[in-house]
Amino acid sequence: MEDSCHEEGRALIEEAWTELQRSPYVQARLGTVASALPEISLEAAQRRSRVGNSLLARLERLGEADSPHDLALTLRLVRFHARLWAREADWYWTVVDPYGIGYFGLFTPTAYCGGYLLNAAKIQFASAIFAHSSDIDRYRELVLGYARLIDQFTDRTRGQAQRGIRLPKVQVTQARRLLSAYRADVRQMMGVSPERLSRIDSGGFSAELERLIGRYVEPAFERALTELSDEYGARAPDAVGVGQYPDGDEIYRELVKLHTTLDVTPEEVHAQGVERIAAIGLQVRAIQKELGFEDDRQGFLERIGQDARWRASTVQGVTAVFQRYIDRIKPHLPEFFSSLPQAPYNAAPLPEAQQGSMTFGYYDAPTRERGRGFYLFNAANLTTQPLYNVAALTYHELVPGHHLHFGTQQENSALHPFRKYSLLNAYNEGWAEYAASFAGEIGMYSEPQERYGRLIMDSLFTSRLVVDTGMNALGWSLDEARRYMREHSGLSEPEIVTESIRYSCDIPAQALAYKLGEIKFFSLRAHMREALGERFEMKHFHSAVLGPGALPLPDVAWHLEHEIHRLQSA
Repeated sequence: MEDSCHEEGRALIEEAWTELQRSPYVQARLGTVASALPEISLEAAQRRSRVGNSLLARLERLGEADSPHDLALTLRLVRFHARLWAREADWYWTVVDPYGIGYFGLFTPTAYCGGYLLNAAKIQFASAIFAHSSDIDRYRELVLGYARLIDQFTDRTRGQAQRGIRLPKVQVTQARRLLSAYRADVRQMMGVSPERLSRIDSGGFSAELERLIGRYVEPAFERALTELSDEYGARAPDAVGVGQYPDGDEIYRELVKLHTTLDVTPEEVHAQGVERIAAIGLQVRAIQKELGFEDDRQGFLERIGQDARWRASTVQGVTAVFQRYIDRIKPHLPEFFSSLPQAPYNAAPLPEAQQGSMTFGYYDAPTRERGRGFYLFNAANLTTQPLYNVAALTYHELVPGHHLHFGTQQENSALHPFRKYSLLNAYNEGWAEYAASFAGEIGMYSEPQERYGRLIMDSLFTSRLVVDTGMNALGWSLDEARRYMREHSGLSEPEIVTESIRYSCDIPAQALAYKLGEIKFFSLRAHMREALGERFEMKHFHSAVLGPGALPLPDVAWHLEHEIHRLQSA
């Protein structure tokens, strides 16, 4: 009986893995040659919901009490993903998950929702290999699939409008700009040089490709832009936040739990953010005093903002600043981590089309074809502003943050692929923020300006707890949120514009994971230290939370108890 239960558990994991592999994020990590681009239609959401509900029903019958520990961990992760998939059909017209990994966005023609998807498609076109005549057929299908994807953007935007769900006015302009940038780039993106076709008999494919783009792709962009017409803009709401839309308040409360993997309410998160902001303010004033500015905040900001040591006007100069901090921490890592990623890593500029809609950038994990991790930074922003926060950014995005986590997880041969390639926002961002704070614990912010930069990053992520919940659940206006961010986030005005739109109009609740996840990791570390006493080692904690790969935070806690018991019994 026990063996049959374990066999059923493993079968469930394989089915969940089959579904997860449909995600373009996972395909990129695997280096999968996709024959089609993702579907973001209602029918696709309904199919995923059927898969999710089926998995949940079978998990309920199976239970996990008698499963080996590692199998039980994986089944818990299956349950988490199945719950995500099960919601997709019901939530489709309010929020959609284009990547299939739990990043629900309000509107597809936006930077953090459909923009990620379009960038993933761009990579697929650039990496396509022409070794056989069948590769031309596959590429042709990708081109047509791209046009279909843009039309699905349009269909969903139209369907939302029919249900009273329109992009807020402030985001309509950004959405038009994003679509226009991708449209302008489409011929260069899809174009195939003669060198790439030299290994096959391509016939008249180059001319055919031009016709396909002109007949299907460019008109699809025109339809998408037409949908966001002046009339659409005139009827778009001035208010922001998912709470204003049908079922929006209920969905937001579920998104808060989804992105944090914790049983918390928006009101609790908001209050915690306000309390933490006050504590950070005291630490900032201490640094001002240390540098001789007492309560002269404006003079302090002007002085460090003009200091040439914390500025770089070129992409190469900004990249060198990131490298400075990579080199600083590297010799110290073996003391605190039992396992380090083999994949190399560095920083590089963000694609230009995304710079107008992203404040900082994002980490792009290694793939099988490109065995290097990148932090893609917004060069337009970082070449024009002080860089005292780049140390904190480096340790969040690369090592010991995202790259250490993703690198060791993907290189861990003991993990089932479902565990290797799962993405969990609370774990991913919580670990990265824990890592940035841990870097401070071991002396990586040696200058007061660097400590200030870390506090500013801390203040930014903490202010998200206040303004994300404020705009989406508590009725805050965009102006109220931006005033709060001017006071507390440390961002420039262009960054405040893009960040506030991200929280309220793009991927609500996603930004809550950073601080709440970090707080949970520090709480778990304190618990392990207390339980083990003098036997506690930092390596033990880091191995315990990194070894199983990303998990919902309650399951990290459950696994940690297992590791504490093992170490106590050794």
